[in-house]
Amino acid sequence: MKSTCQQRGFTLIEMMITVAVLTIVLGTVVTYISRLQRVYKTQETNVDSTDEGRMFLDNIERELHQSGYPNKNMYTKSNLNATPANDVHVGAGLVNISKWNIYLEGDLDNDGTVEDVRYTLLDNTGAIATAASNCPCTLQRTQKTKLAGVPGTTITDADVLGANATAVLNNVINSGDGAGNALTIAGSTLFSAGNSSTNNALYTAYRTPMIFTGYTNAGTASIDVTQIRSVEIAVNLLTNYNDSQTNMRQPLTLRTTVKLNNF
Repeated sequence: MKSTCQQRGFTLIEMMITVAVLTIVLGTVVTYISRLQRVYKTQETNVDSTDEGRMFLDNIERELHQSGYPNKNMYTKSNLNATPANDVHVGAGLVNISKWNIYLEGDLDNDGTVEDVRYTLLDNTGAIATAASNCPCTLQRTQKTKLAGVPGTTITDADVLGANATAVLNNVINSGDGAGNALTIAGSTLFSAGNSSTNNALYTAYRTPMIFTGYTNAGTASIDVTQIRSVEIAVNLLTNYNDSQTNMRQPLTLRTTVKLNNF
């Protein structure tokens, strides 16, 4: 007696259907992973920018609290210059404040030496910002040992662009003057549909807050350093990475108000 065993494999059509299904599944998985990677990158960039902004605010808060130390009242008058604020041993505190600059004096790191520190806004070319400049901008910090003489004269514009200066905050987009005027934000954003918009229009609501604002005890904005008792610092930043959904760079807002201790 003879028996036969028949074997039956996949047909070409079945193989093609299987490959097509696997291709669709793998394509969906790859697309999902790619989307997750973009979201992760966006969030990571947001966190990095937030950390950079918070570090800047923490540092300038500490320096403003420490400015004005040592005070002239800590010395006998005979040991100081005729004008105590001009003496190298005295921290004059808040020396100057404007929409794009803040200048302060004090023994900021408790090393026994009084330092001058100036924060200055640089434009998107790296020059000191003027009315004709564009953002995103950079806040530059410059430090020098205090020299005898009128407070606020130790650090010059040349120093701000020199070796003693350090960029402490990048991608700043607010540069208001308190009257609704601000620098233009350069560049444009291309959206997925092929349309584009200028960054100045996209982020216009973030342009106008002032970076540095001084307030009197009555809560009135002032540039008179003899009357200022607190300083508000506000920074609006752009992250470095475009959001995966909107294709825009995410704007971040950070602010703090610092009460001056020594004046």
